[in-house]
Amino acid sequence: MALDDNYVLDADGNSVLVGLALDETREFECLDESISRLDPASSVSTVDGRTLNERRWLVLYEKHEAALRPFSTTQRTKH
Repeated sequence: MALDDNYVLDADGNSVLVGLALDETREFECLDESISRLDPASSVSTVDGRTLNERRWLVLYEKHEAALRPFSTTQRTKH
């Protein structure tokens, strides 16, 4: 797997999303794949209209984005 700016290597050499642990990265990737294949008519929604998987994906996405912001700002200033 080629690394992009969203991924870093953890202390064990695993490719992880910036701000997420290995298990969170794998969970995010699985959720991302399953949500993209999901038939909206067949999913069970919560009160806010999102499925539990979508809500968990969003929590992980926001954690990743929060950690990525300062990282990408640092990368931009190096160019």
